[in-house]
Amino acid sequence: MQPRSDLAGMRLFVTGAGSGIGRACVLTALADGAGVVALARDAAEAACLRQVVPAAHVLTRDLADSGAEGLITAAAAVLGGLDGLVSSAGIFDHRAGLDTDKAAFDATLSLNLGASFVLARDAGRIMKDQHSGSIVLLSSQIGLIGHPQAAAYAASKAGVNGLTKSLALELAPAHVRVNAVAPGPIATPMTAIARADAARRNKMLASIPLGRFGEAAEVAAAIRFLLSPAAAFITGHILLVDGGVTAA
Repeated sequence: MQPRSDLAGMRLFVTGAGSGIGRACVLTALADGAGVVALARDAAEAACLRQVVPAAHVLTRDLADSGAEGLITAAAAVLGGLDGLVSSAGIFDHRAGLDTDKAAFDATLSLNLGASFVLARDAGRIMKDQHSGSIVLLSSQIGLIGHPQAAAYAASKAGVNGLTKSLALELAPAHVRVNAVAPGPIATPMTAIARADAARRNKMLASIPLGRFGEAAEVAAAIRFLLSPAAAFITGHILLVDGGVTAA
């Protein structure tokens, strides 16, 4: 009998749910019949999210300003437990490393890596006690191959990869799985500025063997798989969803 690849009945917390990959994850999970707590950045984003996904319970916090402490406890209280975490919130600072000051570097690391650490740590504590659960962190192909105009972002996502593998080893005895998804160029608000610039857009497209930008729903499908029972023997893995960029 094949293990289920859906999320029916799971209790999930998704950050970065206001747009892009995070929102696609919420929609996918709700369609499967999961219970979802979604994190929006501010009141305006939360109001928009509630219109799109009224079945989700929405929490509001700007992780860049207030950090992630206490969010897992709040989400688990709403859901009556926690079976899965998707840490999707992040920022991309498009500038060369030599032009990046320490404050900008720290801000990128704090949100992309620091918040993921706090969320994964706190989710891992709950899941370890219940002896089950799945955590998926958002990495990036840039965390594997670097980028000449995104040193801070590359460092943060490389850190996510190390965090994923370390927590996977730590939590495996408790049957808690930890994986990451590493998207390539995806058509989301994070890449909107680059895609609007013809020169940057064409350069990005030329680097993608499949010849197009990915869609948020395609990344959400990979995350869905890693969260689901179908991935029960997968942990410590960085799953690339990049159209072949890192294979070239």
